[in-house]
Amino acid sequence: MTNGSPVKIVLPEVESAVLIEGYPGIGLVGHIAANFLAKELKMEMIGYVESPFIPPMTLILEGKPNPPLRFYGRDNLIVAVADIYLPPTLINEIARELAEYLKRVNAEKVISLGGMGVGLFKEKFEVWGVGGTEEENRELEELGVKILKFGSISGMSGRLLWEASKLGLKSYVLLGETFGDRPDPRAAANVVEVLKKMLNFEVSTEPLIKEAEMIEEQLRKMHEQMEEARRKVEKQYETMYL
Repeated sequence: MTNGSPVKIVLPEVESAVLIEGYPGIGLVGHIAANFLAKELKMEMIGYVESPFIPPMTLILEGKPNPPLRFYGRDNLIVAVADIYLPPTLINEIARELAEYLKRVNAEKVISLGGMGVGLFKEKFEVWGVGGTEEENRELEELGVKILKFGSISGMSGRLLWEASKLGLKSYVLLGETFGDRPDPRAAANVVEVLKKMLNFEVSTEPLIKEAEMIEEQLRKMHEQMEEARRKVEKQYETMYL
């Protein structure tokens, strides 16, 4: 913890780091995508966040204790994940400390992942984004990302974009369109597909698509059951008044 900050970033000096942030948010898009990448790229835990204001908990993964706010790494790639929602004041402090770390190690890119809620069905769910400068926006446009011209980005993604861009770091936010009312692996897959082109790595998003199909099938069955129950109730009422 530096300069009186209640947050300490415990992380080795990864020169020319590329950071991918995936804290929980709308549709858990960033959270799902970041954890998926850490697993599929066989990354190791290399650090964590310390603060007296983090809720007192330990996450058990494969029989081992883990902090709820972790960093996974491989080569110069760092993935930041969180398994809890955090209060805004703590997010502000973590984003500032993380941006200062990234400036110190001459980070190449800072990429935040999240979701954008849409309230209607679409044939194709797209990925929106915004960069810290016009140059970064042009990079995103060349990758087929729709640029967010107006609006707001809340949570860690929004704050880290601001803190990193203030320090002159190449910074981006990618937002997968999602209904937002449930975990959305399909939106996470869409975001990962953009990341693959940005960072030139190969990983199959098929597991995310299969997970999305399972969720969608469960929702379809629930809807059918609700419709069947509604029809039975209506039929009972019709019988009562005949």
